[in-house]
Amino acid sequence: MSQRQATLVQLTDTHLLEGEKLLHGRIDTWSSTVAALSAAAHFAPDAVLVTGDIADRGQQIYNRAARLFERAEQELGCPVIVVPGNHDPAGAVAAGFNRTRQAGGPFPADTVHEVAGLRIIGLESHGFGQAQGTLTQEQLQWLLGVLATPAPGGSVLAMHHPPIDATLPGLAGRGLANPAQLAAVLEGSDVHAILCGHYHLPSTGNLGRIPVWVAPAVSYNHNIFAPSHLIQGLDTSWISVVKVGGSTLSASPVQVATAAAVFTREIAAPVRQPVLL
Repeated sequence: MSQRQATLVQLTDTHLLEGEKLLHGRIDTWSSTVAALSAAAHFAPDAVLVTGDIADRGQQIYNRAARLFERAEQELGCPVIVVPGNHDPAGAVAAGFNRTRQAGGPFPADTVHEVAGLRIIGLESHGFGQAQGTLTQEQLQWLLGVLATPAPGGSVLAMHHPPIDATLPGLAGRGLANPAQLAAVLEGSDVHAILCGHYHLPSTGNLGRIPVWVAPAVSYNHNIFAPSHLIQGLDTSWISVVKVGGSTLSASPVQVATAAAVFTREIAAPVRQPVLL
């Protein structure tokens, strides 16, 4: 019997602030995050992943965020798996988060979960207040041990810092500092994909044979058309829908605020003839 596809909804870079503060004086990131979690329900996910920068610049929102994610678990009927980013101090994603973990690793946010036969491994990529993140030797050894036993539906890694370069020049050198060491650990493993955030821009690439998906952000996203000497943030909010099953992987960025429809056309299922869109 073939392994069914698991549906994951990924949120990243929520940049939550204390009280009623607005990000960059404009963006209500709590409202954006609530809207993103509400949008996730449309896809009936097996798990929701939140891949870092939960807070903006380490603001003390973690108890409130943990309660929000716990409520989302109850409403969605699935685990919410959380890893920290470079805006989150060491140990911030600890008690109150990742309540469904089946195992833990060297750091509080190093966790193992299983949903629909798929193993999801959360990794804390460190780097609070720094341009780059890193995985420690202790983490890499722990990961090697976890992956020594394959999961029924394979594995997915969730971490903040991408092990691939950004496409924007202004983001160069801001990913994972030791991707080659991670690649060596993953060689020959059952890992189907690495899901990351951090760049505030949807991107894809690969680490060795393994696809890497960099999700767009819930809080704001970078303008890829900005002059090369600038980084410009746009007030847009996105989630990602990732489907993993067998040897297949697909990922789509989904804008949380829906736009006006320009056409509506009924389609037959399955589509056997080309349809011009």
